[in-house]
Amino acid sequence: MNDAFLLPTIPWLARENARFIAQLRAMPEADWTKPTFCDEWNAAQLIGHMTGGAISYAERIRAARRGEVILSLGAGTPEEFQAARDEIARKSIAMSPKERIDWIERSQDDLQAEIKRMEPGDLDRDLWHRKGNTKARTFPAQRLYEVALHGWDLENDPDAPLETESLGALVDILESRIPLYFNRSGATGPAGVFRFVTSKPEAAWEMVITDGEASPPKDLSASPDAGLSASGSDMVLLCAGRADRAQKLADGSLRLEGDTQKAAALMDVLFRPF
Repeated sequence: MNDAFLLPTIPWLARENARFIAQLRAMPEADWTKPTFCDEWNAAQLIGHMTGGAISYAERIRAARRGEVILSLGAGTPEEFQAARDEIARKSIAMSPKERIDWIERSQDDLQAEIKRMEPGDLDRDLWHRKGNTKARTFPAQRLYEVALHGWDLENDPDAPLETESLGALVDILESRIPLYFNRSGATGPAGVFRFVTSKPEAAWEMVITDGEASPPKDLSASPDAGLSASGSDMVLLCAGRADRAQKLADGSLRLEGDTQKAAALMDVLFRPF
């Protein structure tokens, strides 16, 4: 992610955190055991997962600012890391709703404070991630996506749009997020120039795939190989595996231009849960 996207992301994350906590505090007690859009979790389990993520991210950023790369949570192996995450989730689930919300709020505040402490020289420091090491600059956007999307997951309404004031920031982030996720996928194609266009908010960007490596071009192409157009909400949800691609194509919410076979091959890679 470039700095133009990173810097606005930090205050948007603070706003999204506050919105998320307000959503949790308004939940009836009975809703904590209801299923979410994430099939494997009910609401209490999802919050336990998010609490562990916030604690872990904060520890990794703190270490990165010291020039260290750690798994966090006292873990020395990925297996130990997952066990520590599971233990945090177990403790969160066992709490009362108020205690559970207070813990995730403290954890989010700690992470936000660590993000705000990052200086320009910290942005390209290495950080461990279970899907492959990354740079510190990617964590604010990653967490913004997690908070916004898991807030949507809690409602468990697949037909609902993603309604949040941070939607513009989430769309902006896609320009850097999509190549990152393509490159982590292990896919080797399709090759070509792909244009993404959104409405509400209006945005347009491209991604070039050459020899299995995706990157944003310096300038928009006059003739991309394929184009994908949707609302900002739909594009974010599709790129996070939370919208039905076939349904969106059928009702015209998702529109393809150019080489539709290449577009379909790209969607096979990108339109998956993160």
